[in-house]
Amino acid sequence: MSRCFVKFRVTQRREMKVFMLYFLVAILGVAVAGNQAPNQPAPWEQYHNQAVQLQEQGRYAEAEAAYRAAMQEAESLAPDNPAIGSIFMSLGRLRMRRQDYSGARSAFEHSLDVVEKRFGRDHFGVGLLLTNIAMTYHLEGRYGMAEPFYRRALVILEKALGTEDPRTATPQEGMAKLLLAEGRNTEAEALFEKIIPVLENAHEPDDPNLAIALINLAEAYRVDGRYTRAEPLYRRTLAIVQESPKLRTNEISAGLSHFPAMLQRMKRKAEARELDKQIKTMLPR
Repeated sequence: MSRCFVKFRVTQRREMKVFMLYFLVAILGVAVAGNQAPNQPAPWEQYHNQAVQLQEQGRYAEAEAAYRAAMQEAESLAPDNPAIGSIFMSLGRLRMRRQDYSGARSAFEHSLDVVEKRFGRDHFGVGLLLTNIAMTYHLEGRYGMAEPFYRRALVILEKALGTEDPRTATPQEGMAKLLLAEGRNTEAEALFEKIIPVLENAHEPDDPNLAIALINLAEAYRVDGRYTRAEPLYRRTLAIVQESPKLRTNEISAGLSHFPAMLQRMKRKAEARELDKQIKTMLPR
């Protein structure tokens, strides 16, 4: 593993979050709603909604208690009822925020069991939950455990959604970051090169994944000494965060901080000094 990636990987570990499965939540919600009287939320749903509000307020311990209350209320439901999958999925997201990766994985596995029983093993929701499980191992540094989950998720999503769907790029990007962390730069570069056009075609300005893919590929090229290939990727990332300040994450900041030093090694010292000042001014430390 390249020592040049150690600091960058630590920053990635702080920044990496569970992928927010809003589309899967919607599917589960529709299935649940079909079994309820209109405008009469079930007791489990009341606790679930309360938990979500507490989670958004950062009151994580109270949110977990509310999720547990929701599960108790849902005990009478069938094992494959989407309500149970929805509760466990939300609980997993909460535990990811609390950096309780083992607890999050347990919750995602329960949700996965429900989704597989309800929708089948090849449903795209299975692929998305497998990606989340992979992420829990990834964040623990257990790369050997994470890789097969990423690969299985990718097979399912490519079959269910196609190779050009941005949701298919999600496990690919996680896998590419894992490969970088293991020093498998050539494999990682090939994946990022495949992901970037998909994210570009998605045209989602509020999604940081394109900038993250660009900066990671730039870093891989830089570590390999391929400076001329890295430079335009650094510049594209810089342009993106200048246009959209909310995308200025620590992960992107860490990557861009290496750009001036690379220019120094390319004997462009004056340009490197100016760029260093610009980056320090605009990006969070």
